[in-house]
Amino acid sequence: MYTALLYVHVLALVYWLGGDLGTFLSSRYVLRRDLSVESRQTAFKILMECDMGPRLAMPIILGSGCHLAALRWPSLIPEATALVGWLLVLVWVGLIAALHSPVGHRMPSLAQWDLRLRFAVVFTLLAAGAYGFTLGLPGWVALKVLVFALLVACGIAVRFGLKPFALAYVQMINEGASEAGNTAMITHMGVVRRYVWIIWLGLFVNAALGLRVITF
Repeated sequence: MYTALLYVHVLALVYWLGGDLGTFLSSRYVLRRDLSVESRQTAFKILMECDMGPRLAMPIILGSGCHLAALRWPSLIPEATALVGWLLVLVWVGLIAALHSPVGHRMPSLAQWDLRLRFAVVFTLLAAGAYGFTLGLPGWVALKVLVFALLVACGIAVRFGLKPFALAYVQMINEGASEAGNTAMITHMGVVRRYVWIIWLGLFVNAALGLRVITF
């Protein structure tokens, strides 16, 4: 059981990084002024498909991580932690799937529920990570939890950062490309990429902590 969970945990990390890289590269073509609007639309569709990897990997990493911790330190972490973690995964993945289906268009309130869930995860993980230092867990485990909270928070920041980009993109689709629209998309995507770089750095740090490359 432990080995299988560890495999899922690592595989989700791979899909997160790989999907993020595909999203990052696709975004470069969305922003290219020399491409037609149709070509940029195609690049945006590829971007959205690639982005499903990180979106799904995030809750899976959290759920498998909770289960791994409960198995590794049963005297410190309640057994129910694993169950709560996987229930969260089911709800979170269900919301993601609904948002990227026709249901999401019919029920725009789902996006707000997804956002509320992410905020709840951030605050819960911050509290859990801080408590972990006093509970007797190894410092690297508590630090991984805090770093993961930062990653989820950066994901929220990306969502807010993409709103003005989305407005400029929709304007391009409806009215055609313009210099002002291109500049706006490039500017706002540049802001979003800062949070993406933080996410990548956090994933590298957590991978190193998991392998004990960094000790804490």
